[in-house]
Amino acid sequence: MLGGNKKLFLTLIFLVAGAVLIAQSVFGTNGKKTPTALEWYNQGKEEQDAQNWYTAIEFYQEALRSNPSYGQAWLSLAECTYALGEYNLAISYADSAAEYLKNTTAIANLKGFALIGLARLDEARAVFDQVLAKYPNDTDARFGLAELDIFVGKISGAESLYIDALKRQPESRKALLSLALVSYELGKTKAAKEYINQALKFHSDNPEVHFFAAYILAREGSWIEAEGRVRSAIQLRPGYDEAYSLLASILYSTMRYQSVVDICEYRISRNRKSTSAWYLKGLALDRLNRIEEAIAAYQSGLEVDPEDEIMRTAMEQLVCSFLDIEDARRTKWAQWHSKKAEEFSQKYQSLQARYEYKRALTINPASAASRMAFAEILLRDGYPENYLGQLRFIKEQGHESKTIDDKIESYSSLLEGCLSNKWDVDPFYLDKTRYRIGLYYIQPSVQLVHPDSEQLTSKMLAETLSSDGRLKVTAYSSSISGYSEAFRLSRQGKQDYFGLVEFEENERELTISLTIYVAKTGNKAAEFKVYRTGNNRYANALRRMGQIVFDALPKRAKIIGRNGS
Repeated sequence: MLGGNKKLFLTLIFLVAGAVLIAQSVFGTNGKKTPTALEWYNQGKEEQDAQNWYTAIEFYQEALRSNPSYGQAWLSLAECTYALGEYNLAISYADSAAEYLKNTTAIANLKGFALIGLARLDEARAVFDQVLAKYPNDTDARFGLAELDIFVGKISGAESLYIDALKRQPESRKALLSLALVSYELGKTKAAKEYINQALKFHSDNPEVHFFAAYILAREGSWIEAEGRVRSAIQLRPGYDEAYSLLASILYSTMRYQSVVDICEYRISRNRKSTSAWYLKGLALDRLNRIEEAIAAYQSGLEVDPEDEIMRTAMEQLVCSFLDIEDARRTKWAQWHSKKAEEFSQKYQSLQARYEYKRALTINPASAASRMAFAEILLRDGYPENYLGQLRFIKEQGHESKTIDDKIESYSSLLEGCLSNKWDVDPFYLDKTRYRIGLYYIQPSVQLVHPDSEQLTSKMLAETLSSDGRLKVTAYSSSISGYSEAFRLSRQGKQDYFGLVEFEENERELTISLTIYVAKTGNKAAEFKVYRTGNNRYANALRRMGQIVFDALPKRAKIIGRNGS
């Protein structure tokens, strides 16, 4: 048996060791007190309220390490990941929260909104309907149904749901702002302003209220008031990136281009992945005639997001307008389109491949490889004469080889009996123009996604329609005041038709609209609209619009020679 002193000694050792373990759990190994799960959560909540999503997520994760059963931390973590657009992860965290939190609709509503983000609309509607069946006065579920109506284009239905929510909560910031935006889209400008004024009355300390007030004022062209409101939003939340973006767009619309560059550089310094800042900086530098700097800004933005088709279009139009044909950089920029064309060609998507090769050759006309690949697709699609014409053009540009000579000889012999040879006419060099069309656009007051997109789209549509020679399409470089100005300019330009181009987009989808009028009378001839979503949506929409216009125009021929009686 141990002696009494030894027992006392061991007891003291265990007590000391236990005290050390307890101290380490409370204070940590460095002697500092470790925050409790509640303290971690409170820190996270502060960061979440300031929209510092990444920092908030870190604190919530620490809270969950301390207490994995902390349901409110799981829910707040889901809210932050939803704010970052990580919808699948938000649903996963919401499911974890549901294990520990009962009798709350916040979890189900969050899942519903995340399902909308994933375009799983039927599932989202089922979630919100289930919430309202149990809690008929739940305003968030009504907001969810309203967003679903907006998503499918039922704006009037969304309006009634927001009004219903406002009746239940007359000072609801979300309901007032949503109604202001929806009313404006429905053309109810007076009602939109009333809702915004109510929001400003009840929530004057909220930066989002000032932001949306500025947005509607900017849409109305009230630049001074809009600038004042958006600056108020920035004062209330100094790191409000969306407000800086709107301010830059307002300054761009009022031609203060150097200020635009300064704001964009500030935004980039805070987040180099801000593609909208790179894009607007490039536009402003272009307006300042600092072309090389503008191209560099676009390049930096495309390194962040190579699939930003409109930013790439803006850069390529600068390249084609200002850089020498011999500029070595053209090869690299054209290769992006050539690579996409190869991918389409391998999938036997000839129309897409031909479009991309045409873009590559527009940027780098001297590329024999791209022209040869384009020619091969023409041959595969059943255009041997066009194929031969492309081969001869390659040879004329000094790219001679035995392979090309053999192919020219072979197809010249094969097509010897064709109509063009009998009449001694080379179709490749014929003037095939049958109609002259002018494209015009009305500049919107403010654009948040891609400013100047109407101008870019008009130019790209003109290029697409002119690509096969049947149409000579000219895009007017400046915005017009309306139909009457376009009518006048088209008659002065001796055009056959004129078209008004409209472009709408958000982060997921876009719509190109084209209304064509007869230049001689001003009467409407046709109206076309193309909607696209998913990858390559801009190029797909342009190409589709080109096909629709080609098919719609009456066929017109021209006599180029006579033989016999």
